[in-house]
Amino acid sequence: MTERKEIRLAGLGGQGVVLAGVLLGQAAVDQGLYAAGSNSYGAQARGGGARADLVLDNQEIDYPHVEQPDLLVAMSQGAYDAYASGVADGGMVLFDSGLVTPVAPHDRYGAKVTAMALEEFGSRQVANVLWVGLVAGVTGWFDSRALEKTMLGLVPERFAELNKAALAKGLQEGRAWEVA
Repeated sequence: MTERKEIRLAGLGGQGVVLAGVLLGQAAVDQGLYAAGSNSYGAQARGGGARADLVLDNQEIDYPHVEQPDLLVAMSQGAYDAYASGVADGGMVLFDSGLVTPVAPHDRYGAKVTAMALEEFGSRQVANVLWVGLVAGVTGWFDSRALEKTMLGLVPERFAELNKAALAKGLQEGRAWEVA
Protein backbone atom coordinates (compact mmCIF):
# COMPACT_ATOMS: atom_id res chain seq x y z
CA MET A 1 0.00 0.00 0.00
CA THR A 2 1.51 3.32 -1.01
CA GLU A 3 -1.12 5.95 -0.24
CA ARG A 4 -3.95 6.76 2.17
CA LYS A 5 -6.84 4.33 2.03
CA GLU A 6 -10.24 4.71 3.61
CA ILE A 7 -12.31 1.64 4.44
CA ARG A 8 -15.86 1.46 5.73
CA LEU A 9 -17.35 -1.80 7.01
CA ALA A 10 -21.06 -1.59 7.64
CA GLY A 11 -23.84 -3.94 8.53
CA LEU A 12 -25.98 -4.88 11.48
CA GLY A 13 -25.20 -5.29 15.15
CA GLY A 14 -24.29 -8.93 15.77
CA GLN A 15 -22.48 -9.39 12.44
CA GLY A 16 -19.07 -8.66 13.91
CA VAL A 17 -18.60 -5.39 12.04
CA VAL A 18 -16.64 -3.73 14.85
CA LEU A 19 -14.39 -6.76 15.43
CA ALA A 20 -13.62 -6.92 11.70
CA GLY A 21 -12.59 -3.26 11.78
CA VAL A 22 -10.42 -3.74 14.84
CA LEU A 23 -8.81 -6.79 13.25
CA LEU A 24 -7.97 -4.97 10.02
CA GLY A 25 -6.72 -1.88 11.85
CA GLN A 26 -4.50 -3.80 14.28
CA ALA A 27 -3.11 -5.97 11.49
CA ALA A 28 -2.25 -2.83 9.52
CA VAL A 29 -0.34 -1.43 12.51
CA ASP A 30 1.41 -4.78 13.02
CA GLN A 31 2.63 -4.67 9.42
CA GLY A 32 4.05 -1.19 9.88
CA LEU A 33 1.25 1.05 8.61
CA TYR A 34 -0.50 3.85 10.45
CA ALA A 35 -4.16 3.25 11.19
CA ALA A 36 -6.99 5.28 12.68
CA GLY A 37 -10.38 3.80 13.35
CA SER A 38 -13.78 4.60 14.72
CA ASN A 39 -16.94 2.62 15.29
CA SER A 40 -20.59 3.40 15.62
CA TYR A 41 -23.62 1.29 16.32
CA GLY A 42 -27.24 1.76 17.19
CA ALA A 43 -28.73 1.52 20.64
CA GLN A 44 -29.88 -2.04 19.95
CA ALA A 45 -27.36 -4.75 20.85
CA ARG A 46 -28.29 -6.74 17.74
CA GLY A 47 -30.05 -5.77 14.56
CA GLY A 48 -29.33 -2.04 14.56
CA GLY A 49 -26.90 -0.40 12.18
CA ALA A 50 -23.18 -0.90 12.89
CA ARG A 51 -20.19 0.68 11.21
CA ALA A 52 -16.41 0.51 11.48
CA ASP A 53 -14.31 3.12 9.68
CA LEU A 54 -10.59 2.77 9.06
CA VAL A 55 -8.00 5.10 7.64
CA LEU A 56 -4.70 3.48 6.65
CA ASP A 57 -1.55 5.15 5.45
CA ASN A 58 2.16 4.59 5.28
CA GLN A 59 2.73 7.96 6.97
CA GLU A 60 1.20 9.64 10.02
CA ILE A 61 -2.51 10.27 9.63
CA ASP A 62 -3.43 13.92 10.05
CA TYR A 63 -7.16 13.50 9.43
CA PRO A 64 -8.52 10.30 11.01
CA HIS A 65 -12.04 10.28 9.55
CA VAL A 66 -13.43 8.44 6.55
CA GLU A 67 -15.10 10.81 4.11
CA GLN A 68 -15.13 8.92 0.80
CA PRO A 69 -14.14 5.32 1.34
CA ASP A 70 -11.96 3.62 -1.22
CA LEU A 71 -13.59 0.40 -0.09
CA LEU A 72 -17.04 -0.25 1.31
CA VAL A 73 -18.01 -3.61 2.71
CA ALA A 74 -21.80 -3.75 2.89
CA MET A 75 -22.98 -6.63 5.04
CA SER A 76 -26.65 -5.58 4.87
CA GLN A 77 -29.01 -3.82 2.47
CA GLY A 78 -29.37 -0.90 4.86
CA ALA A 79 -25.60 -0.43 4.95
CA TYR A 80 -25.40 -0.59 1.17
CA ASP A 81 -28.24 1.89 0.76
CA ALA A 82 -26.72 4.27 3.29
CA TYR A 83 -23.09 4.25 2.12
CA ALA A 84 -22.62 2.98 -1.45
CA SER A 85 -23.25 6.37 -3.04
CA GLY A 86 -20.46 7.91 -0.94
CA VAL A 87 -17.68 5.65 -2.21
CA ALA A 88 -14.77 7.49 -3.88
CA ASP A 89 -14.49 7.50 -7.65
CA GLY A 90 -12.77 4.27 -8.58
CA GLY A 91 -13.66 2.82 -5.19
CA MET A 92 -14.89 -0.70 -4.62
CA VAL A 93 -18.03 -1.99 -3.00
CA LEU A 94 -17.99 -5.52 -1.64
CA PHE A 95 -21.37 -6.82 -0.58
CA ASP A 96 -23.07 -9.93 0.69
CA SER A 97 -24.97 -10.99 -2.42
CA GLY A 98 -27.28 -13.11 -0.31
CA LEU A 99 -28.44 -10.04 1.62
CA VAL A 100 -27.84 -7.05 -0.67
CA THR A 101 -29.19 -6.04 -4.06
CA PRO A 102 -26.64 -3.58 -5.52
CA VAL A 103 -27.50 -0.56 -7.66
CA ALA A 104 -24.56 1.88 -7.41
CA PRO A 105 -22.23 2.54 -10.36
CA HIS A 106 -19.01 1.66 -8.49
CA ASP A 107 -17.00 -1.48 -9.00
CA ARG A 108 -19.07 -4.01 -7.14
CA TYR A 109 -18.23 -7.50 -6.01
CA GLY A 110 -20.66 -9.76 -4.31
CA ALA A 111 -20.35 -13.04 -2.50
CA LYS A 112 -22.81 -14.90 -0.33
CA VAL A 113 -20.59 -14.54 2.70
CA THR A 114 -23.15 -15.25 5.38
CA ALA A 115 -24.36 -18.34 3.50
CA MET A 116 -20.74 -19.45 3.02
CA ALA A 117 -20.12 -19.10 6.76
CA LEU A 118 -23.13 -21.28 7.52
CA GLU A 119 -22.51 -23.87 4.80
CA GLU A 120 -18.76 -24.29 5.16
CA PHE A 121 -18.21 -23.55 8.83
CA GLY A 122 -21.59 -24.20 10.40
CA SER A 123 -21.63 -20.76 11.99
CA ARG A 124 -22.58 -17.30 10.80
CA GLN A 125 -20.30 -16.01 13.57
CA VAL A 126 -17.27 -16.35 11.28
CA ALA A 127 -18.75 -14.26 8.46
CA ASN A 128 -16.86 -11.21 9.73
CA VAL A 129 -13.54 -13.08 9.54
CA LEU A 130 -14.45 -14.27 6.05
CA TRP A 131 -14.98 -10.60 5.19
CA VAL A 132 -11.57 -9.69 6.60
CA GLY A 133 -9.98 -12.33 4.37
CA LEU A 134 -11.96 -11.15 1.36
CA VAL A 135 -10.90 -7.55 1.93
CA ALA A 136 -7.26 -8.57 2.24
CA GLY A 137 -7.44 -10.87 -0.78
CA VAL A 138 -9.17 -8.37 -3.04
CA THR A 139 -7.14 -5.31 -2.10
CA GLY A 140 -3.71 -6.74 -1.37
CA TRP A 141 -3.36 -4.06 1.33
CA PHE A 142 -2.83 -6.49 4.23
CA ASP A 143 -0.22 -9.08 5.09
CA SER A 144 -1.95 -12.42 5.64
CA ARG A 145 0.47 -13.39 8.43
CA ALA A 146 -0.25 -10.15 10.30
CA LEU A 147 -3.98 -10.77 9.89
CA GLU A 148 -3.77 -14.30 11.25
CA LYS A 149 -1.58 -13.28 14.19
CA THR A 150 -3.90 -10.39 15.04
CA MET A 151 -7.01 -12.53 14.65
CA LEU A 152 -5.62 -15.18 16.98
CA GLY A 153 -5.04 -12.49 19.58
CA LEU A 154 -8.62 -11.22 19.35
CA VAL A 155 -10.82 -14.32 19.20
CA PRO A 156 -11.30 -16.81 22.04
CA GLU A 157 -8.84 -19.70 21.83
CA ARG A 158 -11.62 -22.26 21.48
CA PHE A 159 -12.62 -20.62 18.18
CA ALA A 160 -9.08 -20.11 16.87
CA GLU A 161 -9.01 -22.99 14.38
CA LEU A 162 -12.48 -22.17 13.05
CA ASN A 163 -11.50 -18.54 12.51
CA LYS A 164 -8.14 -19.49 10.95
CA ALA A 165 -10.01 -21.61 8.43
CA ALA A 166 -12.50 -18.79 7.75
CA LEU A 167 -9.68 -16.28 7.25
CA ALA A 168 -7.90 -18.63 4.85
CA LYS A 169 -11.13 -19.18 2.91
CA GLY A 170 -11.77 -15.44 2.70
CA LEU A 171 -8.23 -14.80 1.46
CA GLN A 172 -8.58 -17.53 -1.15
CA GLU A 173 -11.93 -16.22 -2.36
CA GLY A 174 -10.74 -12.61 -2.38
CA ARG A 175 -7.64 -13.40 -4.39
CA ALA A 176 -9.81 -15.26 -6.91
CA TRP A 177 -11.92 -12.17 -7.55
CA GLU A 178 -10.37 -10.38 -10.47
CA VAL A 179 -10.50 -6.76 -9.42
CA ALA A 180 -9.04 -4.20 -11.79
